[in-house]
Amino acid sequence: MLELSIQDPLAVSKICHALSTPLRLNILKLLENGTMSCLELSKQLGYPLSTISANVKILEEAGLIMTELLPAKNGSKKLCSLIYLDIAIRLCTKAAPVQSRRTFETQVPIGNYMNFEVSPSCGYVGRDIDVTDFDNPNAFVHPDRLKAQLLWFRKGFVEYRIPLESSIQSTNEISRLSFELELCSEAPGYNQKWKSDITVWVNGTEIGTFLSPADFGDRKGKFTPDFWELGSTQYGLFTRFTIDASGSYVNDVAMSEVCLKDLHLEEKNDITLRIGVKDTSQHIGGVNLFGKGFGDYDEDIKMIIEYT
Repeated sequence: MLELSIQDPLAVSKICHALSTPLRLNILKLLENGTMSCLELSKQLGYPLSTISANVKILEEAGLIMTELLPAKNGSKKLCSLIYLDIAIRLCTKAAPVQSRRTFETQVPIGNYMNFEVSPSCGYVGRDIDVTDFDNPNAFVHPDRLKAQLLWFRKGFVEYRIPLESSIQSTNEISRLSFELELCSEAPGYNQKWKSDITVWVNGTEIGTFLSPADFGDRKGKFTPDFWELGSTQYGLFTRFTIDASGSYVNDVAMSEVCLKDLHLEEKNDITLRIGVKDTSQHIGGVNLFGKGFGDYDEDIKMIIEYT
């Protein structure tokens, strides 16, 4: 989250200027779905490439997006990605009498699942894994899985158990529970139009389903190692699942009415997170999960708890 204060008027005015036109807001909205080139934004929004480029520059100078120049067939192309999903501007300079809010964060390697049930195509790779037995579900019990930086399966699930600090085990204290991860669909090789209904469960309760639009492999992932050549999945979408007192959300869009009280956090010393594709889904398009050192985001699965 980008946090600003009216005590820094130059920073606030720069951000407000960047957000002051419908076109720039629409650019940010499209980038919620992942990295896009200026040419793709131009086609989607119906504006000349020169207009898009000028507005992308304003958003980049404000620090709201980042860009990267990559070689293309006829020169180069500029890829655009979101930096922040939330912006908070403090308008009052006086301290407000609010409860102290704290945050607990922890990361879980994608190979550190405690339970699984997967169907081919399936497998995992990592910089320190010499041999992988692709499309063999039995490989998912091998100790090498703990070094996985990318794992995939067509249907089924992987489930993680994440320790919970004793000081925040009361649901009365927790205001928000979030999971951040990079993921996408799973197709043979890759497929930019391959949809998948990816479902998430927390403590055995289904919180909702995210429709992944593609299995991304059109370019190299920003952190994807050299040994993982083009022609396979390269990167995913930064995705945040959030549960609070009002319901469950994916990237701040409502998924279901399942809320914190439905998760019974006070009854356990840990939290279970299950990610999978159900046999009954409309789009059985698999899952790719990205860990640290792979894809566009250099992170493992992150759990964030906000509490007072």
